[in-house]
Amino acid sequence: MTATEFDTTMIQKNRSLFWDVDIETIDIEKNANFIIERFLEYGTLEGVSWLRTFYGDARIRQFLLTKRFRIRSKKTLNYWRLMLNISSEEWNKPYSRIPSKDS
Repeated sequence: MTATEFDTTMIQKNRSLFWDVDIETIDIEKNANFIIERFLEYGTLEGVSWLRTFYGDARIRQFLLTKRFRIRSKKTLNYWRLMLNISSEEWNKPYSRIPSKDS
């Protein structure tokens, strides 16, 4: 199984996270913020592990600093803030609410 096949399989395996869209149309790169949002908020341990491996903590960190308004749970936000060592200074800076292409 290639990396791309595995990544597609992880999306298929976690199809319940994407109940509201046709998962066949999800592009792992173009829809990265959408995928990150769903896995951080609702993903399994295995799914989050894949997410961190595939996108990397730097990209997830960037998502949290610029798109965190998309995650509704304060517990989830605080958990990831602590897990990724985001300082209070960074966290409290104004963040962009400009929608991405996959918003």
